[in-house]
Amino acid sequence: MDVLITGARAPVALEWARLALAGGHRVWLADSLHWPLGRFIQGIEGYIKLPPPRFQFGAFSATLNGFLNRQHIDLLIPTCEEIFYLAQAKHQSNNHTHWLMPEKNLLFQLHNKFDSLPLLDGLAGVRTPATYLCQHPDDIRDDRNTILKPVFSRFGRQFIEHPEPGVLTSEQLNPRRPWVQQRRLSGEALCNYALYQHGQLIAHQAYRPLYRFNQAAASYFDPIDDARLHQFALEFGQRTGFHGQAAFDFIEQDGQLYCLECNPRATSGLHCLRQQLQLNSAGEFVYRKDTSHAYRVGFGLPIFFSLNAIRQCQFPALWRDYFRAQDALKDAQFPLQFGAQAQTLLELVARSVRYRMPLTDASTFDIEWNGPEALA
Repeated sequence: MDVLITGARAPVALEWARLALAGGHRVWLADSLHWPLGRFIQGIEGYIKLPPPRFQFGAFSATLNGFLNRQHIDLLIPTCEEIFYLAQAKHQSNNHTHWLMPEKNLLFQLHNKFDSLPLLDGLAGVRTPATYLCQHPDDIRDDRNTILKPVFSRFGRQFIEHPEPGVLTSEQLNPRRPWVQQRRLSGEALCNYALYQHGQLIAHQAYRPLYRFNQAAASYFDPIDDARLHQFALEFGQRTGFHGQAAFDFIEQDGQLYCLECNPRATSGLHCLRQQLQLNSAGEFVYRKDTSHAYRVGFGLPIFFSLNAIRQCQFPALWRDYFRAQDALKDAQFPLQFGAQAQTLLELVARSVRYRMPLTDASTFDIEWNGPEALA
């Protein structure tokens, strides 16, 4: 089977590539970066550089669909926010490729941090926090027990912790750029990742997101068994008929689980399924429950978190966590080429400097989906 994995910059794309390679499939990776991590996996057939979909959607769609047709790709697996542009490109496709993603309307509803909540509330007894839609600065309530975030956002960026009237301008907040004001919750953060086939739950893993950059994107994934989260994932598939990958962010406060949002795409929870999930030679997903391991992204844990650990007298714990986790970027059978991480990081740093934005923003700004105006 011929497999194309998009979003090659993401560590989770490496995981998918290795799963497909282990099943004996021919694998290509694609992205709009020059030197994404996935380009350097040993064993793949090749890498396809696509135009940036946020800025050149027409060229992106034409290049992608041209490759799918020429190479007779059987399976396309999205990983990052390029999935929202793929949903548009799919309607311009006339090939036989199976796209591992939900239907378009459901995909966009789940990406919306307001419209998604009715689909999530009440599943397996899990609640959603009180949330209000803001489409004008005057809609913001003076309530210190809430937080503000854009309807379309990622990695906890643009998070406003103490909202009050006047904190955003009409240029920042308007009907084309809505925000949500949501009840503030405190407690333990939990996440899960799930793979579905037309509503049927194929594989699931709950985990604790640890060592988070700016209290947002995690770099360490500690698997847990939680029957509540498994039941939530099961009922989500039954309620929506979801097809593809989905992940959810939770807070447990005073014994009650709250679902904050859904990410209808791949997340790093897939790493925890490395020993359990297969894409076999027939192109079928096979899941066998087994012991999950903690994973970290690369070797940066002591570099980025040592100072904070020392301040909190947690330095020994940091090193214990570092050594008990496996590196998600490493693989004995299909390793990265030497110097891959350095080349990828260098390109991202160069983008950060060129466009004068933080490294986290520079890593995704060309594939982000921030609402329907993205294709305007």
